[in-house]
Parts: sequence; C-alpha cells; structure tokens
Amino acid sequence: MSDIGIKNLIIGSATKYFSKYGFYKTTMDEIAKNIHKAKGILYYYFRSKEELFNEVLKQELNTVKSELKNIIDNDNDCLITLKSYFLTRLKLLHKAVNYHETLKADFFETFQFVKDVRDDFAEFERTHLTLILKKGKEEGYFDIKNIDSTINIIMIVMNSIEIPFYLQNKYPEYEATIEEIGSLLLDSLRAQKK
Repeated sequence: MSDIGIKNLIIGSATKYFSKYGFYKTTMDEIAKNIHKAKGILYYYFRSKEELFNEVLKQELNTVKSELKNIIDNDNDCLITLKSYFLTRLKLLHKAVNYHETLKADFFETFQFVKDVRDDFAEFERTHLTLILKKGKEEGYFDIKNIDSTINIIMIVMNSIEIPFYLQNKYPEYEATIEEIGSLLLDSLRAQKK
C-alpha cells in the first residue's frame, strides 16, 4: 500500500474513533488496532494524537467548505445564495461531530492545536459572506454601510447558536423553524426592493 493509502487509512480510522468517542477517550492504540497496524506506524505519519485530530478536523471542515463554495459559485441571486448558505452551513455542521468536540473544548480548555484549522474556516466564511453581501448591494437588496462590521455581527450570531444547536442537540428540533425564518426574511427583503 502506498504512503498516501496508509495515511488515508489512518485518517479514516481516526475519524471513526474521534467521532464516536471524542478526542480524549480515543487512543492511538485503538486507531492502530482498527486498521491492523502497529501504533508506531501512526507516529510515522503523525507526530501526535493532536496532529492526527487536527487532520481529521481539517478534512471534515474542508467538506463543509466545498459544499458552501458550491452554493456561492451558483448563479442564484444573493438572497437565495444567502439563505442556502446559512441552511446548508447549519445542516453540515450538525453532522460535523469532530467540530463539535472543539466547541466542547472552548468551555474547558481550548484545543490550541486546532486553532489554525478553525481560523482558516472562519476566514473562509468571512471571505464568502463578504462576496454575498457585495453582490446583494449590487443587486439592490442591501444598503450596508460597513460590510466588515456586518460580517462580524453575522459571524457572532452564527457562532453563538452553535452551542445549543450542536452540543445540546437542538438543531433537529428547530430545523423546520429555521427554514421558515429564512423564507420569511427572504420574502421580506424581496418585497422591500419592489
């Protein structure tokens, strides 16, 4: 098996265990046994459990980013794009259980080793939300004086609902209501432009 194949096998096993048991309760031994390899092979590809978790989280968030980028790259008007972005973001992060693990850590001790991955995701969101809002200004839907401040507030709101939605598992309870609120906002912005 090639180096890439072995590395992907390790990441797959780690994803399974981290998702099921969390960072602290997962051991490198379990990950190695699952793929019938010696624990040393894991350390050949990843210096530590933290580095391996970091890679698992990066791949998980790359999947989210890819889906969100598809929405941004679509040729819809900004309102449809904005609604799709938020609804898809919530749904994808609901499934991103390793991301949830980093949210838990914020309450106790920060996972400093995932800071770069989380910062990269935040920068991705900031960049793409800026594109949506600028398009909204061009299309005449938004009259925003300070896009940077608006993005900051949107991101604060998005991040603040992550704890109840994902750690307290409220997302399934509110999913339909979120869809309704999105439609309500979209319809009112569309009507305001006429």
